[in-house]
Amino acid sequence: MVFCLLFATVFFQIKCSSVSGISKISDKGKELPVGEVIYNESWLEAKNGNMPLVISVPHGGEISPAEIPNRECGTKVRDDNTTQLAFEIENAFKKYERQPFLIVAQIARTKIDLNRDLTEATCGNSIMNDTWERYHKYIEEALAKAVEEFGYALYIDLHGQSHPIKRLELGYLLSKSDLKDHYDGIEPNVTFTEKSSLKNLLKLNNELILRELLIGDNAFGTLMENAGFPSVPSLNDPFPHPDEPYFNGGYNTRRYTASGYPNVFGLQIEANFKGVRDTEENRKKFSDAFALSIMNYLDYLQLQK
Repeated sequence: MVFCLLFATVFFQIKCSSVSGISKISDKGKELPVGEVIYNESWLEAKNGNMPLVISVPHGGEISPAEIPNRECGTKVRDDNTTQLAFEIENAFKKYERQPFLIVAQIARTKIDLNRDLTEATCGNSIMNDTWERYHKYIEEALAKAVEEFGYALYIDLHGQSHPIKRLELGYLLSKSDLKDHYDGIEPNVTFTEKSSLKNLLKLNNELILRELLIGDNAFGTLMENAGFPSVPSLNDPFPHPDEPYFNGGYNTRRYTASGYPNVFGLQIEANFKGVRDTEENRKKFSDAFALSIMNYLDYLQLQK
């Protein structure tokens, strides 16, 4: 059955078309003014899936329309090759006859930051409000479809970092000190379950243990590490040290793994450049390992509708 990511507002309607059995947003190249809002469909790309995996990629876009002023607040650095990595991941799943839901920003981060709330994302530039709303509507629609079909959704916000240690940084909304304390068995004032982006997962399957999901044999980081891609947290690298930079998850991860999305859990992935994103060959190797690790991880979770 072919699904389309459809939504409509009083201002516009987006149509779906089928591409190799996967629905994709159309209206390419059209500018849709709505009052002071301008939107071009090439700025965002969304693909439907046939598995409970939703991947968003907010910072890899290269389209930089001259008519849109650059943001004057926040970070503007592009996560190089993350869009290419996402589509390589899509290809890697084909051997399993699986297709993840993809929501990819092709517009540059200098124009809008789609991993921030609306005010910070646009720096108050209201002509970009509609782009922000559409991007997050696509994520919500994808999550809703996955939950409807499978009973749950694994949400991954895909990013890139260039820190000195070449490893994946897996952000579960837990700080470096949180992970260290948890590893040492120290209980915080707020439980890790309540803070973590896996809290909904632990409610979906109460036999799972957070420590095992973070650093156990079947933790996602451990699976990737065993596939040749060092990760933190994982069995052999359970927490970043105080002097090591580490991203623990941002707006999108907080929003879509919150209690308002009770059947959604996930993480932010910050992929290192060298060895993962730098070349086509490395992107393919990573994507093959990622797809296999995800399939094994979902099997381990034993979630059923």
